[in-house]
Amino acid sequence: MNRCLLVAVMATALAAGCSRHEETQAPQQKKSPAQLELYGEALFNERCRDCHVVGDKGGVVGPALTHVGSARDRRFLERMIREPAKVYPGTAMPPYDTFSKKQIDSLVDYLSGLK
Repeated sequence: MNRCLLVAVMATALAAGCSRHEETQAPQQKKSPAQLELYGEALFNERCRDCHVVGDKGGVVGPALTHVGSARDRRFLERMIREPAKVYPGTAMPPYDTFSKKQIDSLVDYLSGLK
């Protein structure tokens, strides 16, 4: 009888740590598209750094932006992001008119801080 009791206790203990127990835990909530959006420096790194250099990191297709916050105001930066061809006709920079207002503001905040 002791042997049966020991087997039952061991089976219960093993079951408590198995993957079946993990399945009963609440699944992690998926992030909404708004939570997955990038802002500021992360947005720059994801969408702009291939062409623009900041410090010693980035591409060389577009102008270096290491000190752009000292040279340009917020209005210019926002317009350059949304409508680059209106600022510099013939530019290779694509318009980022799909960015949300919050994304534009955060990107301009980041760029304005580069001094």
